Amino acid sequence: MNESSDFSTCRLEKTPFRRASRVAPKFRRDGYESGFDATTLWFDAVWHNGLVTLICPRLNNLAALFGRGKVMLDAQAVKPKVRMYYRHSTVTLKCASRPERISLEIDGFRLETPVRFATPERFRGRNAIVTMSKDNDLRWIEDFARFHARTQGAESILFIDNGSTTYAMSEIQGVLERAGLDALVLRTELPFGPRGLKPYSNSELYLQTCALNAVRLRYLQEARAVLFCDIDELVLSRGTETVFDAAARAAFGYTRFSGTWRYAVEEGGRSRVRHADHVFRKPAETSCPHKWCVRPTGPVGQAQWRPHTLEGFPLNWMFDSKDFTFHHCRQITTGWKRNSALSDQTHLVEDVSAGALARDRQRDVVRPRPTDGPLGRLLGRAAETASRYFFGLSVVRQLATAAFMLCCFSIVLEEALDNDPPGREIAALLKTVQRVSEIDPF
Repeated sequence: MNESSDFSTCRLEKTPFRRASRVAPKFRRDGYESGFDATTLWFDAVWHNGLVTLICPRLNNLAALFGRGKVMLDAQAVKPKVRMYYRHSTVTLKCASRPERISLEIDGFRLETPVRFATPERFRGRNAIVTMSKDNDLRWIEDFARFHARTQGAESILFIDNGSTTYAMSEIQGVLERAGLDALVLRTELPFGPRGLKPYSNSELYLQTCALNAVRLRYLQEARAVLFCDIDELVLSRGTETVFDAAARAAFGYTRFSGTWRYAVEEGGRSRVRHADHVFRKPAETSCPHKWCVRPTGPVGQAQWRPHTLEGFPLNWMFDSKDFTFHHCRQITTGWKRNSALSDQTHLVEDVSAGALARDRQRDVVRPRPTDGPLGRLLGRAAETASRYFFGLSVVRQLATAAFMLCCFSIVLEEALDNDPPGREIAALLKTVQRVSEIDPF
């Protein structure tokens, strides 16, 4: 475990085991191998509601370690269940009471870390931002935080620092609090990941996705709404509603939106540019990939988080909104994730800054929606619970659940026509489904 990390990270450096890349050599840029995380087995270990979850960079060939090895929670052997996603994997282990440590014994090696426990009360009922940063100018961080506090009603921020060397964690904490946000600053020094050639540009950028899902489980499950965006992005409302209110009040608790690149013209002898200097755009440039805001307690609250989408939720495109956008400020970067050089300034067109647009909107007043009565709230909670369970399943199990529900409906309809009770047939069907679900591929 890395002692400078705020996560229970398990590394494989002292073992012969290494993660294999899924990207063929012809799609790798120079230096790809040095940026690839081959040695992190799990990023964090979190216990919540009778389940320990390991959030891992996509396991690939390393998934076999959990099948061959012996997994222990304290002194108790447990059976792991692995699920693969696009850029990360999860390993879940049933445990009624919180364990102190998790270990994996395999081929004479013992890997072990503490188990963290979820503290959702830290952000309960709050509008929270999640972001990751490395060595970004403290003025940029403060500008970013203050902008979203004033224009979107952000109340708190979970800031993940990726091994900054130009200032201390306490300095980050200070500027975020000065900007008006309740801040929790966490640190990890794992590599951000390498960029490949299309179509594998982002395939093995493991860190950000792992961090998002770790903090989702540990801290954010009861937040009012969570916005994910980077320090170089400023979210804007086109109407009267903030992005947090839109997600908190929406039936599915989810909204996502695209953005546009904005540029600053850098002049010699001038101090470092700020967000407010990004008043230029390229007229024909395509939109930036989507950002999102979600209500974790809502119907899609158990979906896996990725930087631009919710994974495991097949209908992301249905929640694209024109009510929000963001300015992606090209020169607000240290080159940690990409090259920031602006090679061509000849086709830039001057436009309104994000700050000016936000000030125009602040004159409007958001009218709260009427509150549902007790019955409406009860039905709403029941529907959200069922939806969260359904969208938390794998795609295969979603299809199986939908098929099971359709079978039940058919039985009820048939027995109603025959004037017979359908309970016995449904019970027999359920027993069959349970027997099938007990078959584990591990």
